[in-house]
Amino acid sequence: MKHLLLLWPLLLSVAAAAHPAAAARPDSGTRMRRIPVTDYGAVPGSGAAANEAFARALEACGGHDAVIVFPRGRYDFHPEPGKEQTVAMTLRGARNIVVDGGGSEFVFHGCMKVFHVEGCDNVTLRDFSTDWDRPYISQGEFVAVTPHYVDLRIDRRQYPYVIEGDSIRFTGEGWSAGVVDSYMNIYDKATGTIAYRTRDCHTGNVFKGRAEQAAPDVVRFHGAVTEREVPVREGQIITLYHGTYILTGIELCYSRDITLEDVTLYHTLSNGVYGYRCENITLHRVSTTPRTEKGRVFSTVADASHFTCCRGRILIDGCAHAGQGDDFMNVRGTYSRIGSLADGRTALIDGRGWTIGAADTLWVVDGRTMRRGAELVVRRIERRGDGYEVEFSEPLPEGVEEGMFLENKTWTPELIVRNCRFEKKNRARGMLVTTPRRVVIENNFFNTAGAAILIEGDLDHWFESGAHTDLTIRNNRFVNCCTSGCETGDRWEWGEAPITISPSFRPDSPDSPAYHRNITICDNTFECFDAPVLFARAVENLRFERNRLVPTSDYAPFLWQRSTLRLDGCRRVTVRDNRVAGDFPARTIELHHMRRSDLAVSDNRVPFTVEMCEE
Repeated sequence: MKHLLLLWPLLLSVAAAAHPAAAARPDSGTRMRRIPVTDYGAVPGSGAAANEAFARALEACGGHDAVIVFPRGRYDFHPEPGKEQTVAMTLRGARNIVVDGGGSEFVFHGCMKVFHVEGCDNVTLRDFSTDWDRPYISQGEFVAVTPHYVDLRIDRRQYPYVIEGDSIRFTGEGWSAGVVDSYMNIYDKATGTIAYRTRDCHTGNVFKGRAEQAAPDVVRFHGAVTEREVPVREGQIITLYHGTYILTGIELCYSRDITLEDVTLYHTLSNGVYGYRCENITLHRVSTTPRTEKGRVFSTVADASHFTCCRGRILIDGCAHAGQGDDFMNVRGTYSRIGSLADGRTALIDGRGWTIGAADTLWVVDGRTMRRGAELVVRRIERRGDGYEVEFSEPLPEGVEEGMFLENKTWTPELIVRNCRFEKKNRARGMLVTTPRRVVIENNFFNTAGAAILIEGDLDHWFESGAHTDLTIRNNRFVNCCTSGCETGDRWEWGEAPITISPSFRPDSPDSPAYHRNITICDNTFECFDAPVLFARAVENLRFERNRLVPTSDYAPFLWQRSTLRLDGCRRVTVRDNRVAGDFPARTIELHHMRRSDLAVSDNRVPFTVEMCEE
């Protein structure tokens, strides 16, 4: 699908030519036809596939100016025979279309994508839930934990499995799989939250070892659970993943003005909502959550939502997320590495070039400093083996070299996240965001296992760009975040502090340049069981103002950062008018690769102690 990037303008023009009325908006007086899928063969509650009924209803309206209605009920969607992956509902080149679920339950079978929206304008998906009777995650309860084996109670009706020889395989609708050993998260049974100081693979790989049926619905896995300071306990729940990024739930691409509202994702096979190369996306009350009446602690296989190289505005409002297999949301660009220079205006870049299109403006990024430099306009981009060949409109300026990176300037979104709940019921962090446009994160509730907000800029692993220039975090409540945060400083330990700003660039002197700029953290409440509130690296004009810091005794402290604010290579930092409780775990500001003059501290009711750290 990624190779269709260059065809997007063509898709839009063809769709507009085919349907001249598509340019009319619903609020412009155009009458929106209501088309029930039941008129085209869908039978709620029957278990029969509703795929074709949706396609026929869409065809009946010509793909524009209509509301496709699912009268309230359960609708099943089944894979196409012989296909490894099936899209249940496709909107391609649609204009002014509403898909109204009417409060219906959409249930999927096997390897399926819920929606694929491509080359569309002004589409709304609303009022439905998604689930699988047989999800691509299983779960079990520890009933015995010994030095030599563990016993796991698994509801075989919900999570079918077979033991062949001495190995276990889980079965589904058209699939059979073992256990992915990169996740396997542990939950407290009573609360459904990620267990304290557990992360990925807390049990080691015991589930790949010898297995036998010890009792009805109880499987014995032979081998020792990895010894840890926080041991696995009987009564805890573990999630067993049978894949990681299998197939996106709702995929939005090359489209604009897309709205999702009143949608509940009980399960999808990868990211719940994934958008790329889209302009203006709105999520109102779009939530991922476990199907608790089935006893589940999990929801989506990967992120609740993920947006790559979009533009315009992304608005996330009133959403609540729990149980997903990765972060609440990730909004970011992509760094593409220059492998070689073919001539004076052509470069060969890596496979992440799928995020680039003709006429885009790109920044050249120095891989050592991560600073943006020259701007280049793309004339042509074509696939070449595992990478891409990019021709620019003008000759490359002096200084552009192999090993540098390209970042898309054209496709960068503004982001507003408000009135959302981030609960301690999902793997990893709350939200990740890197975009140079304006970002406002306000009036949210964070109670996360890892960092509540992670701000990076990554040339180490995921190559997610880019540097912030205008970020405000205000009027949020952070409660006991980082209960599975960093004990040793390892990057896989889910975050140093409730707010973690950790780009790949690492300052090495008080003169090192900053990466991010203009970040304000103000009027928030931090209720913390441990010392850290903020970890910030390489930020210029960082403001921490009018925040309230309150201690809790809900968990024992363990995080490696012992200061309240740890600042590394930051410039022009202001800390003022904060209210810090006298018994807060720490009241220190730790400075690395900074001069004391880089920090201004004033008017804090309980003063911070400033510690200068020599490297």
